[in-house]
Amino acid sequence: MLFNIDLLATAIALLTFFGISALMALSLNLEYGIAGIPNFGQALFVSLGAYTAGWTYTRLLPLLAGNAAIPPCGSTLGQALQLRSVIMKTLPVVGLANFAITLVIAMVIGGIVGYLASYPALRLREEWYLGLVLLVGSEIVRIIVRGYAPLICGNNGLSGIAQPFHWIGNSTLSSLLFAVLVLTMAGLAYLYCERLVRSPYGRLLKAMRENDQVAASLGKNVARIRGQVMVIGSAIAALAGVFFVVNSGYASTNDYVVALTLDMWVMVVLGGLGNNRGALLGALLITLLDRATAITAIQLNTLGVNWEFNYVRYILFGIILLLMLRYRPQGLLPEPTQTTQAHEALQASSQ
Repeated sequence: MLFNIDLLATAIALLTFFGISALMALSLNLEYGIAGIPNFGQALFVSLGAYTAGWTYTRLLPLLAGNAAIPPCGSTLGQALQLRSVIMKTLPVVGLANFAITLVIAMVIGGIVGYLASYPALRLREEWYLGLVLLVGSEIVRIIVRGYAPLICGNNGLSGIAQPFHWIGNSTLSSLLFAVLVLTMAGLAYLYCERLVRSPYGRLLKAMRENDQVAASLGKNVARIRGQVMVIGSAIAALAGVFFVVNSGYASTNDYVVALTLDMWVMVVLGGLGNNRGALLGALLITLLDRATAITAIQLNTLGVNWEFNYVRYILFGIILLLMLRYRPQGLLPEPTQTTQAHEALQASSQ
């Protein structure tokens, strides 16, 4: 039957995808919308969170449960998968602990790689070199991981990466709890980014975005501060990568191609550059559009329509990006002209 959809399950899935997309959009908005750092390799840092989860779920999880780690690929694939499934279903404390450790490790790795990747390029006068470095670096890392089987089993990918509430017998309840967790983390990331933007440090980032030479002439170490922003943004992106992979339960290099970076750019440009609320709005709209096209594609396949409707989303995203850049470059929610109370404080002190 056409559009025979479980509304509750669909709503939970939408909330989960929105939370993950919000983390991605906030990270890119902080880097480019606030600090003016063009990151065309944001998929790299999302993938680092996914690869970290692949490593911890196959190496660390068994150790926390008191078992020896089993190679997750090759002839021992089935045995390793069964061990992960048993641990996640029968030892909830171990599963939750492994997930928490995974988040911390992913954020640390994402931050370090973000700084190392930006270190040489940010010292050049043209920061767009960084965008090219990250774009190329993202594909290089993806190809290396795809060719290095022990990490996530190469082209085959790695399954059995369950979300932390997998041990709950009710699948709807476990999915709902995970959605709440994702939204909570997205909310915390939003509050952190808002506090950062409204601080003196945030005003410094915007000053560098508008004119980095003036900021440097005032004694600001532009390269060092941009490197700091890359650490923060990359850590948030890696956090999103962990949630992304445990939500799907499957780690594959095919999920972290350039198209994922394009999705994040559309979110930020559509919502409004430099506005965290705009990043959330863009994430919500793109999530709805993405899920709508996916559901439509499934329904068309059910009806026997021989047309790959999934590719329509890329066409729509490209059109949206071009139209926004042409007719409304400030986005649906433009960046506020005043984001702190410094203006009122300065005006009051001068009176």
